Amino acid sequence: MFRLFLLIVFCVIGCETPTDIGSRKTIIYTFDGLTQDLIRQLARTDPLYQNFDRRFKGLFVPGRLLEYEPFVLALSTASKIPTVLLLDAPWVHRYAKSGWLYELERTGIYSKEALVPAVAQAFSVPVPQSNGQLVEELMAVPTSIKGNILFYRQDLLKRYHLAPPRNWTELKAVCRKILPQEPGLKYGLIFHVTNFNNDFYPILWGFGGDILNRRGQLVLHEPEILNAGIAALREICAMSGSLTPSVEDLKNFEAPQSLRRAFYQGKTLFMINWNTRMQDLKEMIRHGDKVGPGTLTDLSQIGVAPIPCQSGHSNRYSNVGSFGWGINQFAITNPEIRETAARFIQLVAAEPVQVLAAKNKGQIPALAGALEKVKGTDVWQVYQQIFASEEVRLRPRPQSRLVNNILEEHLFEALYGQSSPEAALTAASVELKELLRTE
Repeated sequence: MFRLFLLIVFCVIGCETPTDIGSRKTIIYTFDGLTQDLIRQLARTDPLYQNFDRRFKGLFVPGRLLEYEPFVLALSTASKIPTVLLLDAPWVHRYAKSGWLYELERTGIYSKEALVPAVAQAFSVPVPQSNGQLVEELMAVPTSIKGNILFYRQDLLKRYHLAPPRNWTELKAVCRKILPQEPGLKYGLIFHVTNFNNDFYPILWGFGGDILNRRGQLVLHEPEILNAGIAALREICAMSGSLTPSVEDLKNFEAPQSLRRAFYQGKTLFMINWNTRMQDLKEMIRHGDKVGPGTLTDLSQIGVAPIPCQSGHSNRYSNVGSFGWGINQFAITNPEIRETAARFIQLVAAEPVQVLAAKNKGQIPALAGALEKVKGTDVWQVYQQIFASEEVRLRPRPQSRLVNNILEEHLFEALYGQSSPEAALTAASVELKELLRTE
């Protein structure tokens, strides 16, 4: 049904020209509910946003449709509409590789110098030059810094004089120290069961493993990298039923919001989740819906740290979940459209927008200037403790949806005890090798 809806929408807009929809200066952009709310709020007081809808016509994309990548049909047919798109980081890499996105820095539309380096890198794509070398080119302007991190019970670690774990050996030691003395804790660590691969990627990278290299070539099948991946998956599976939920309990974490509820209810010592969940936990504490004696009552009980790496490795990783504004390569047919698209991005990615998103939604600004304006807030603290660290790398997951789906299928088999980590990762590497050979 969703696919039929998308087909109708993009067939309609694909058959129109910009002059059919508005003046020659009008551009079409895709947006979500948050963008709409932020622009409306700013329009109440800021003259720059009060006439926003006169030159920019929005195409609202409900969040439930994003998983279907509703922009592929228009871009793959070289449609000039939409002009500007709000894209997930992996989509930016995939669409740029397909030649669908307009380069932003080389063309003078936007400079990555204004962005926090970690997230600027995540939205930059290697572009081949005439000499064969790859040059990182900014292909979309991120709206925020979002990645998965490790939440922990700061009050309990302080009580037992323990530091946040840097590696998995330390995390297990902390769990074994605290769990026996805190009967209210049911788990040492919880993570996403649905879309487990999103949480697994930072673990994999922290073991020295990977799926694809910078050129998009498969590397998982290489012995050293495959062994690193097996070690990472074995680490997680070995904790099942002792420190992490048992196979039987995993179903309790398949529903939306189940992770944050369990953490809020005081059932777990550690949780891997998106950094934006800090805002959700803050709201839950503010509402004060106590559901048991272990329910959190104060934000000071919550600490954050990077996801652990393997002992002996220095870098820790986060899987970027940010969205960014990219320009449709086929839409830039004259200088006027280019200038209007540039003006649009300057407005929607401006400091006031990102500061307001930080205040209202707990989003970490991607602009260095906006980040300075939220100094001392909870958002700033999360940035300082995670993404400001030189040891933390913010990376997008592989750009191919098929690659992610294949990997997740085999990860599930290991997670639910249907396959060993060795068999699961080996089977995934074989299937991926066959897939990429035929592409």
